[in-house]
Amino acid sequence: MNIIEAYQKKVDELLATVRETQMDKIREAGKMMADAMCAKKNIVIHDTGHIINGEMIQRSGGLIAPQHLRYYLVTEDGGLVTPEFKAKNLNMEGMAELVYRCSHMTGEGDILFIGSVSGRSDQVVDLALTCKSHGVKIIAVTSLDYSSQVKSAHTSGKRLYEVADLVIDNCAPLGDAMMELPGYEMPFGPASGIAAVYIMWQVYAACIEEMDKRGLKPGILKSSNTPGGDEYNLKLEHLYQERGY
Repeated sequence: MNIIEAYQKKVDELLATVRETQMDKIREAGKMMADAMCAKKNIVIHDTGHIINGEMIQRSGGLIAPQHLRYYLVTEDGGLVTPEFKAKNLNMEGMAELVYRCSHMTGEGDILFIGSVSGRSDQVVDLALTCKSHGVKIIAVTSLDYSSQVKSAHTSGKRLYEVADLVIDNCAPLGDAMMELPGYEMPFGPASGIAAVYIMWQVYAACIEEMDKRGLKPGILKSSNTPGGDEYNLKLEHLYQERGY
């Protein structure tokens, strides 16, 4: 068996499925981004730890407007693993309100992209519910096949796709991995990261198309490793602060 060729075929099929099923949602997300830019509102991206955060923010050839939302809770605490410790409710609900207040999001008109393949974690759902309650529009990049077959860890019982204003399906299967390999217990090759990046760059392209229709040009970053790159990007940053794109 040629595993490389089999993997290539699976990726081709995945991206074709995205094109065949998600283009209306992708174009809608691009228009929502353009609306937010024109209104000088925040566009924020939060990913649960795979690719979107690293790929979509501050990249040469990418848009300057989208920004990170990253936060951590670190408790440096060693001790005994007692029955009382195991019985604690260790979910992250309630933290999202503080995250929202500490972020640059101001509510109505802002956009929050959330990437989560399963969309079931208490942290992700709580963030979506909290920011939505403040008027932020939530765009989810998630797997409907996967998420619909798992139980939410949030006390509301909701999954991300049931909270978001717009859902773009990354078309990943349950468990995320795409390929069954003979002799291996677990499948190989997660779909969600590749699909999510493919989706998000198309969303950016749709946003540029929409801005072009309005006679506007959003800032596209230059590589800092090329002559004049840092100076060019600094000018873009000033423009972004003035106009929102």
